[in-house]
Amino acid sequence: MSFLETYALELELLSPVHVGTGEAYPAYAYVPDFAKKQVHLLDPSALLLALSQERRKAFLQKVAEGPKGAQEVLRSLYQEGQVPQEAVVRTLPASTAFLLAVKEATSEAQLEYRPLPYSPQGPYLPGSSVKGALRTAWLFWRLLQRGEDLVFQRGMWQFRRSLEEVRIRPPRVPDVPQNQDFEGVVLGYASWREDRRRYRLDLYRDPFRAVRLTDSGPKESSLERIGVFHSKGQMEGVPILAETLPKGSRFRLLFRYHGGLARHKGVAGAVPPQELKKALREYYGKVAERERKRAEYHGLEKALEVYRELEERLKDKEVFPIRVGFGSGRLSLRLALLLPEDHPEAQEPKTRKTAGAKDPKDGYPLGWAVGRLVPL
Repeated sequence: MSFLETYALELELLSPVHVGTGEAYPAYAYVPDFAKKQVHLLDPSALLLALSQERRKAFLQKVAEGPKGAQEVLRSLYQEGQVPQEAVVRTLPASTAFLLAVKEATSEAQLEYRPLPYSPQGPYLPGSSVKGALRTAWLFWRLLQRGEDLVFQRGMWQFRRSLEEVRIRPPRVPDVPQNQDFEGVVLGYASWREDRRRYRLDLYRDPFRAVRLTDSGPKESSLERIGVFHSKGQMEGVPILAETLPKGSRFRLLFRYHGGLARHKGVAGAVPPQELKKALREYYGKVAERERKRAEYHGLEKALEVYRELEERLKDKEVFPIRVGFGSGRLSLRLALLLPEDHPEAQEPKTRKTAGAKDPKDGYPLGWAVGRLVPL
């Protein structure tokens, strides 16, 4: 093992991806062009300065009525040529489903859309999101390799002999500190404090200190309607508007593994790239198989397209699946595959988020990609 291994982490999206920033653009900050299937993101301050006093007053009155009123007045101004170019921050393509959600919105609709992370050159896929997905798969893998149950009892996590399959037995409703302690115990950087009240987490011993991942370069994006699929159709009228990285997008991130640091006695174990690849194939492969069964049961054709393509790509042993971003689902985020069947988080989710269709049943599941590590 060398001191420093460098790879290109190449990712291809099999379904749309949205990575949230915590921001949202309100209805008064963008205007759609339905004919060109575009949306113009606006600087409201620049727009107000360009309007006459009378139009400015009318605009503000409509905005005060709510999101639908704001969109109506903006579309009217745009059609009249009253939106100056200097007020347009950027222009994005928008799907038909997105534009219909805006056009057919009721007065109760929020009509805000969620952007992707942006660099000066455009939207990108953050390395932190990808690294989080790698970490989840590695937690799963470490538990399988250890072959013991991990039980939360009397205020602490304890490994116990597994009677059958490996299981996690957490509190019914784990809080944030308990989840943080869980990661520390599994990865070996948690120690029980002398006051016996909780764990001490030594982040300098976290094995993922040895894994470094850059952000991707800028890519094209589009605006999508993210729908909530419920088997009984109860949430079809609850769209989420978001900027997404489209299906088929390709990314290249720089992946560095500091083997020398991983061997240092101050770090709790190694994360060898070849073993990490096995972890990803094992974990996300199981998640995809479970989701595929649900898609078959409900006849979700677009979802089945993704799972069939994923199966085909994984015939190449160097390729691994991964799930990133918003809407990935609790199966992939919370290690639900290892929970007891009677735990609330182990139950099959009642809803799924999909993108690209007016009817959520016809949309693609979010966040699926395939990747490979290419030595540099």
